[in-house]
Amino acid sequence: MSMQPRIEEVSDSDSDPSEMDPSDFAPSSSLINPSDIPSTAQSASSMAAARQSQEAALASQRAAREKTKRYQCLYPIYFDSSRSRAEGRRVNKSDGVANPLARTIIDALQSLGMPGAQIAFEPAKMHPKDWANPGRVRIQLRDEAGRDTTGGRVRNKHELLHKVAAYLKEHPTTEDSPLRLRIPGVPVPEKEVPAVQVPRGWKMGSILPLHSPALSGGGVSEDFFKDMMKEMQGQGGAGQAKKKDKKGKK
Repeated sequence: MSMQPRIEEVSDSDSDPSEMDPSDFAPSSSLINPSDIPSTAQSASSMAAARQSQEAALASQRAAREKTKRYQCLYPIYFDSSRSRAEGRRVNKSDGVANPLARTIIDALQSLGMPGAQIAFEPAKMHPKDWANPGRVRIQLRDEAGRDTTGGRVRNKHELLHKVAAYLKEHPTTEDSPLRLRIPGVPVPEKEVPAVQVPRGWKMGSILPLHSPALSGGGVSEDFFKDMMKEMQGQGGAGQAKKKDKKGKK
């Protein structure tokens, strides 16, 4: 039996359909023989079956999210040395790192050797102050009865943050790090990961996951950032660097 903690991927959307090879589609098969046209009763039955399957999938996702609500959450921003405490950092600045990624946080948790601790990864979840770096990791430190699931390796979240930060220090993010996380439907660069163009006055990592909204379309415009700022004004911060008030200063 494997002693590695199990990782569950929690998603808010259905998985992408499987890819089809163009050679699988023959023009001769694009015409439907009248005898092959399903009856109304068959169509209704198929629709009902599809609806039941979708409802079952949604119920499974809801159950997974409900199960992980008691888990401890870890966002990359918690370990970002470029952020202040007010901007989302949760560890000492000296323990922070540049460009932390959720994928490396998973590696850190696995390295701790906690066979009873369940890990859940939510690739699309974002911290409200770090929208450009998606990915939330949840870890179960105690079960529903309050029993320790870490084998005594982690006593509380403070110690968890410290141990994850130490791992991130020893495994710094490189330009190739985003390639270690593949998301269905997100194209992988053929040559190299595109460089992030950070607009003046904004705080975001210079290395981001491939599914980051800041990388979609080959970059983002100033208008995109203005729209994002408006949308996030009521969400407790938008990841913009604070400007110093120079009034009265010479």
